[in-house]
Formats: sequence, structure tokens, C-alpha cells
Amino acid sequence: MNRILSLLICTFLITSCGNKRDGEQKTGLLSNFISITDNEDAGVKEILDFYGGQCKYAVGVSASTEDGKKKYFELEMSESDAIEERLDKPKLPSSNIAYIFYKNLKEEKKNYDAIHVVLISKDNSKQQFEYPISTLEQVEKRMSLNDKTVNLLKEKKFEEISSMLNNELIPFDKEELVPRLIELEPQFGNIKEYRFFGFMIVPFKGKEILHLSGALLREKQNHEFSIDIDYNSENDELYQLQYKR
Repeated sequence: MNRILSLLICTFLITSCGNKRDGEQKTGLLSNFISITDNEDAGVKEILDFYGGQCKYAVGVSASTEDGKKKYFELEMSESDAIEERLDKPKLPSSNIAYIFYKNLKEEKKNYDAIHVVLISKDNSKQQFEYPISTLEQVEKRMSLNDKTVNLLKEKKFEEISSMLNNELIPFDKEELVPRLIELEPQFGNIKEYRFFGFMIVPFKGKEILHLSGALLREKQNHEFSIDIDYNSENDELYQLQYKR
């Protein structure tokens, strides 16, 4: 069994929705050893804008006999009602936190091997997740298919969506899905905005399925929206497209 040694090279810095911080604010006894960039600071602020609550962050190094040393940025979230409501599927908020932070990075991406996310619930139970930068890079690439699908729904180009459906891996009635989407349009109204909730990567029948979850904000009725796609492919194929009220 590998022994993992984690060395936090800074004290935790605490911020909440009401706090305003400079991009490279330093606090604590070890302040000389860490500063955060404007981009990292923007990532933390965007996470707090989305989820509320409190966020502690730190930079650490893990070491193992197999992988050697790896540097990570850790985000610890607590006291968030929005996260608390989704702890039945904690991989969604944890992945979204990592993705929001990652998207704000530029040159800083090369500084880290992974982003760690810690979720602390109101009963003080703790769940920890690790997202390699390479995984977040691939998810970012595949998000283009998610964006394309949302735009086609906005523009009501249902025939193009129909041509993207692939039911060979996950059986469903392709001929029934698109007419059902069209039928629901008057009830939901036009799409105003898409909001991303997070992702999961699930092995299935020899493939890695990327589940992208979010919500469509509409003129009449909002609803959850998700697609399942091939994580490793570059093809515009949808294995699943689902609405949930």
C-alpha cells in the first residue's frame, strides 16, 4: 500500500461571499511561502458567487512511491446551502467547483497536477475529491458538444439534434425523443440561459461515459438538462439527452 504524504505549504485562507480580497492577499504565519494570482482569486470568487458559503484554499504537495511528488490546489467548501442540496450526488458540485476554478486559470495551469475539492456538510462530515488537470482539460474540450447541443435547442434545430443521437451503446427510442422535446417547448418556453452543475465519468461497456449535468433556464419553467457522451471521442454523438423537472 502506498503511503501518501501531504504537505500543506500554506495556512488555509478563509473567505466568504461578503469578503473582498486582492488577488494576491497574504495572511497567516506562512504568508511568505504562498500568494495567489488574480486568476486564482477570480476562480475562488466565482465559486463563492455560485455556491455561497465559505471557501478555504491551500496549495499542497503529495508524494507517493509510485507517482512521486505532485502539486495541487485545494478548495474546501462549507456552510453552503446550494451544495447541501446536492450532496446526494456530491461528484456534481465537487467537479463543478474544480471546473470553475480551472477555467479561470491561464498560465497557472502548468503549476498544478490536480485540483482537490473538499466538501463539508452541515453535520461536519467530509468528502474529498481529486481532479487531475488533464481530466479538466479533456472535459473542457468535450464541453463544446454540450454548448452545441444547448445552442441547437435554443434555435429549435431539432433535426440537427436528431442526427447526433446514437442509441447503439445505451438503447432508447431515437424516433420518439425529438418529437417529445418539440412537444415540451410551449410548456417550458424559450431558453434564456444554461447553467452547468458538474460532470461525472462512468465506465460503461468498455467506454468512459462523460455525464454533463446542468439546467436550462426558460421563460416559463426551468428544468434540469443532461447529456451523456464519449469522454475520449471527438465525435458529436449523444448517447443520452435528458430533461428532469
